[in-house]
Amino acid sequence: MVLRVVFGMNLKYYRTRQGLNQEEAAAKCDISSEYCGKMERGVQAATLDIVEKVSVGLNVTARDLLNESNI
Repeated sequence: MVLRVVFGMNLKYYRTRQGLNQEEAAAKCDISSEYCGKMERGVQAATLDIVEKVSVGLNVTARDLLNESNI
């Protein structure tokens, strides 16, 4: 599976698991909600800096976000 799609699916999984909508998750991760939505849909690829921001914001590891076995 394409890594940006894996990341997006994991982003959505951990966001919804914490009961956050896209706007709330984006604020916690210091990114725009539009960018968050594009990443979740696999339309936009994340840079390593964004992977780190999301990891810190959602309190999960980068490995969790990039792990295909979580899907």
